[in-house]
Parts: sequence; C-alpha cells; structure tokens
Amino acid sequence: MDAPLLLTALVRYIHIGTAMLAIGAPFFIRFALMPAARKVLDDVTHRNLRDAINARWRIIVYILITLFILTGLYNFLVPTRINGVLVTARWREFAPDARRMYHMLFGIKMLAAFALFFLASVLPGRTTTFAPLRKNAPLWLSVLLVLAAIVVACSVTLRYIG
Repeated sequence: MDAPLLLTALVRYIHIGTAMLAIGAPFFIRFALMPAARKVLDDVTHRNLRDAINARWRIIVYILITLFILTGLYNFLVPTRINGVLVTARWREFAPDARRMYHMLFGIKMLAAFALFFLASVLPGRTTTFAPLRKNAPLWLSVLLVLAAIVVACSVTLRYIG
C-alpha cells in the first residue's frame, strides 16, 4: 500500500469516525439519556448532570467539528487514484451536467452540515444568547438529527453521481 493511499484511507476513517461520534452521542442523549434522567432525577440533580455533561462534551464537539471540516476538505480537494481510478475528488472528471448535480447536492450537504455544526456547538454551550435553544433541547436535538440524515443522504447520493 503506497503512502497516498494509506493517507486517504486514514483521512476517510477519521472523517467517518468523527461523524459517528458527532451523531451517535446526540442520538443517545435525545432518546435514552434525557428521558431516563427526567424520570429518575429531581430538577436540581438533572440540571447539575446536564451541566457536567455539557462541560465535557463541548470540548469534544469542537475537536470533532475541526477534524470533520479538515478531513472533508481533504476528501473534496485532494485527488487520489487506485489503479488509475479516481477515488477522491471524483467531481474533477465529471461531465458538465453531472458536475452541476454534484455541486448542487454538495451545497445542500454543506448548508445542512454547517447548521448541524451550529446546533452541536450551541446546545452544550454556555452563552446566554442561545439559552432558549438549550431550554428546548429535545426539539433542537431532533432537528440536529434530521440535519444529519440530510447530510448522510446527500453523501450517499454524491458517491454514486458521475
């Protein structure tokens, strides 16, 4: 295995791994932790638990978002070939119609991803500006998960264009 291919595989692994963590945790929080904590904890204990989780999670979120953006840029911009077949930055070889479709879906994916990054950042955040979003966390976690589904749907479709 040559170095460019190994680097491409590592970057893809990091990209997909960060996506799994960044979406798996909100899914767990929304559908398992929040309902269970609401049933067994009093309000003060529940608030203290939420604050403790958010303090740790916000740092991880920033790291995940940074890794996700960097690896995504690498996948989009750096062409890698395996046996002469382009496996990353494939859009470079598309016909004009396929390239337009690719970039349209890519734009939708990016808008959804940045909205997702915004919600993932402010939900565990501390600023009072976004306190109303945190008060209705179940709704905004659900929106975050819908945005994640849109990103995944666009990604899967992009893989098969061209």
